[in-house]
Amino acid sequence: MSALQATLGTPAFEKHLIARKQKKSTRKKLLVATLTLTAMVDMFSVLVIFLLQTFSVSPETLITKGVQLPSAKTGQQLADAPVLAIAMDGIFLDQKKIGSSEEVLRQPELLLTGLGEIKSRWAKNHPQEPFPGEVHLQADRAIASSLVSKIMGILPSGNVHSIRLAVMAGN
Repeated sequence: MSALQATLGTPAFEKHLIARKQKKSTRKKLLVATLTLTAMVDMFSVLVIFLLQTFSVSPETLITKGVQLPSAKTGQQLADAPVLAIAMDGIFLDQKKIGSSEEVLRQPELLLTGLGEIKSRWAKNHPQEPFPGEVHLQADRAIASSLVSKIMGILPSGNVHSIRLAVMAGN
């Protein structure tokens, strides 16, 4: 027996080596778990920031392509409602073209059918509430006011009782 073995004793030295190996493997496991948790917290932080920037408290209304809204000095915040847009190339209800202005004036059923679909969707999504009958009207500034008033005259037949004109803030 060597002097080192006599001093430490073989079984004690083996126990020391086994305990040291277990400590190393435990450290590695803890390190991996910590890195995984940190990455997950970072991912959730980025997700929360994205959601906060994407969704806002006030509803935003998309302006239909090809519509230049008139400007106004005063205005109000818009509530969530269907958007009827009168552009040079046609009339759109919630971004879907329903026809040209001449077609809609000749056949108002095109507009009334679209409003009926919106009303039925409202009834499915809000079974306890009556249809509010509100529409946001986006009319291009180059459209004649007589055409806008004729289109507005069709809306009460589709249970629309409140028409809000969309304008851009300006002078």
